[in-house]
Amino acid sequence: MLIELAESLPDGLVVMDRDWRIVYANPAARRISRLRDEDLNGPTHWELFPDTVGGIIEESYRTVMDSRQPLILPTFHYEPFDLWETIHVFPVDEGIGLYYRDVSEAHKAEEARAAASMEIDRQRHESEAVYRGTPIGMALYDAKTLRLLRINDRQAEIFDVDPEKAVGMRFEDLVDGVPTGIPYLTRAAAGERVLNLEIDGVLARRPGEHRHWSVNYTPVFGDDGEVHAVATSTIETTQQKRAEAALIQAEKLAAVGRMASSIAHEINNPLESVTNLLYLASSETTDPVVREYLATADQELSRVSLIANQTLRFHKQPSFPRAVSGDELFSTVTSLYEGRLRHSGIQIEKQRRTDRKVVCFEGDIRQVLHNLVSNAIDSMPTGGRLLLRSREGTDWSSTGTPRRGLILTVADTGSGIDAEARKRIFEAFFTTKGLSGTGLGLWISAGILERHEGRISLRSSTSPAHPGTVFTVFLPFEASLAP
Repeated sequence: MLIELAESLPDGLVVMDRDWRIVYANPAARRISRLRDEDLNGPTHWELFPDTVGGIIEESYRTVMDSRQPLILPTFHYEPFDLWETIHVFPVDEGIGLYYRDVSEAHKAEEARAAASMEIDRQRHESEAVYRGTPIGMALYDAKTLRLLRINDRQAEIFDVDPEKAVGMRFEDLVDGVPTGIPYLTRAAAGERVLNLEIDGVLARRPGEHRHWSVNYTPVFGDDGEVHAVATSTIETTQQKRAEAALIQAEKLAAVGRMASSIAHEINNPLESVTNLLYLASSETTDPVVREYLATADQELSRVSLIANQTLRFHKQPSFPRAVSGDELFSTVTSLYEGRLRHSGIQIEKQRRTDRKVVCFEGDIRQVLHNLVSNAIDSMPTGGRLLLRSREGTDWSSTGTPRRGLILTVADTGSGIDAEARKRIFEAFFTTKGLSGTGLGLWISAGILERHEGRISLRSSTSPAHPGTVFTVFLPFEASLAP
């Protein structure tokens, strides 16, 4: 009866005598261990399976043989047969018995499951890394409450919120100041896809900064066919819009420049004729009062001619840089504002402390100085002092060797620039002049000086006792300028 039971077992059963010879092996054992009839009551176990000598199997078998206490071996891999087995070793009268099971298929299935689980984890971590690090703002909202469920770092940056603390916030609170998207998110929560929606405005958390976004709202359906969530993606297009506006403004300025150049060119010819006529009229009269009037008219006509020529020089800049002094640069600019300065109560103080010239694109640098002088005049509507100074100096702020160069200073006793405005003064489209300013002057000026390997800096005070602003332009003598 016991033999019949052993013969029918799906697992291996082996009995060894005290001399380590196999005296019995059921069919499953013969199949698993590849035992033949001649292997029974013949060679020892160690001769049949030399790979088990000196390992955990021999140690376990001998322990049970000596102690007569059963032992269960952990699952192990028997490499010669590429088997994964579990073995129960127990004492019998003849010696020891082995009950072992081939768990190779189960082990391979477990390995496959573990590998699949690891791959799923890898893909999940990879997807999470992509989700968190993508430059596109992404978020997930509950379809019923429109409260935030998930948010990536870029979207949190756009909203200017902590990504951990933002979870659970309402959409309308996150977009406080720009409510345009609320009705579209509501439509997405009802099952409608909203794609490529252009939104702009000023978020309450970033006052004073008009921004633009391109957004998509996509409903997320559950197995029941209902909308459970709304996935959103947001691309900040503020810089793109600003660049487009800057390009349009630049084209307008270029068109105005071309028109001004054309007008100045056309004015030159009649100016020359009028100058000749004034000379002839002066030579035909001896009346001192008339001659004085004609001399004054000639002076004013000369100033108009100078302005026309300077306008032409602003537009028709040489293709190559040339050496020019600070005094030449300032005189070119101030001649354009002579009339305005004369009637504004502003006193100009010029200090020329060097005649050394610097190589630059003079039209570009004149544009910088023109912008600084114009801003200084605007800041003194009731009069004041305008200081224009040129000197040699050293730029100690550079990361490498200190550089020598020409320093141009434009200082005024105007109202000054407050601390918050100073932080953003060189940003594109930032202006303190309201609708009368474009916010491009200082931004363009900073770009011009960067191309000249120079820099621009400012100091300003809004103190009632000593208000005013000082802009300093540094142009290195050793700049590498490409034509």
